Amino acid sequence: IPMRGHYNVAGANQVFLWNTGYAYSIDFSRGYPRYNPGEFSSVDLLMRDEVDASLIVASDPGSNFPAASVKNLFKHPLIAIEPHKTPTSAFADVVLPAAIAGIECEGTAYRMDKVPLRLRKVKEPPGETLSDKEILERIIEKVKEKLGE
Repeated sequence: IPMRGHYNVAGANQVFLWNTGYAYSIDFSRGYPRYNPGEFSSVDLLMRDEVDASLIVASDPGSNFPAASVKNLFKHPLIAIEPHKTPTSAFADVVLPAAIAGIECEGTAYRMDKVPLRLRKVKEPPGETLSDKEILERIIEKVKEKLGE
């Protein structure tokens, strides 16, 4: 059975699809979702060096994107939210370690057949480690404060 890359990539696609009608290659720069594979995918944007900073959440483009796009990824500011050391987190300017869903925090993962699986916390995360959801919520809160919202 072919698998689809990094952990819960099917979940990311399902959530994007549910919220926008599109599973990937989505541009939100105009305030609404626009879909255009070949133009708006992460690889396409990086290949054209149209990215000035990156926030990578629970994935590792440094290990599986084309070399030219990875070169452009690593030459700009990079923040990684990741519980493990990866090629991407090794080159990140800032690494925010996240709790592992289904072990150190609860969450949801999707099977490849689109069935959601509820994940339960079975042990405490190390120190003050937060879930990726909590980290993203705090980032959004700070951005809204800066924008005066």
